[in-house]
Amino acid sequence: MTFLVVPEGQAPSLPLERPISRGDRVRDALLEAILNGTLQQGTALVERELSTMLGVSKTPIREALKQLQSSGLVVLNAYQGMSVRTLDAATVRDVTVARAAVEPTAIRLAVEQRPPGPHPAARQALSEAQALLRADQPAQLGLKNRQFHRELYVACDNPLLVDFLDKIQVLNTFIATAGWRAQATYDTEGLEHAAILDAFERGDAGRAEQLMREHITRSSSALLRNLDSGE
Repeated sequence: MTFLVVPEGQAPSLPLERPISRGDRVRDALLEAILNGTLQQGTALVERELSTMLGVSKTPIREALKQLQSSGLVVLNAYQGMSVRTLDAATVRDVTVARAAVEPTAIRLAVEQRPPGPHPAARQALSEAQALLRADQPAQLGLKNRQFHRELYVACDNPLLVDFLDKIQVLNTFIATAGWRAQATYDTEGLEHAAILDAFERGDAGRAEQLMREHITRSSSALLRNLDSGE
């Protein structure tokens, strides 16, 4: 076993953040393209074509696709290639049920962990989301809404809950942007976010939990209606 030896009186230098890799940047570019519909549901994701589109080698493409596959946004097809997930009612229901079972509880725990008062990071995310709504940028709005939700539930101080919700939020953002194409509900969802944050900042854990559960259930309803009717 090797031990780190530090000279007396001298602290070791440790990096605060992991640099963003090229694979991460490619992942983010592909994620936005999927959310805004440039890469539509069911589109085959061919490494050679994506490499040309993004101007990078196949290695970061491969790394990015693996990350998106782990989130459920990209799936293997019958020929062992990858494609953008095609949403069906079962997937939307599964994600909605999973979130409704976990996220409201995480919100309640988060409120109980802190004294009542402003939540600047969540307020900032909400403000930026409202600006994106006015600018008609659904993909960026979906990502900003994802950040807003995370600013709330991450305060629950339970790494297992946070890890679960982080993993499911990518697929949920995909569901949200697809749902907006079926019915533009983002105005209503923005108002619901504001009400949730108000309860959160007042320290009303029960109300914040209830509003989050209702928000999760309601937000997927338009898309489910369309999927169930075969549209």
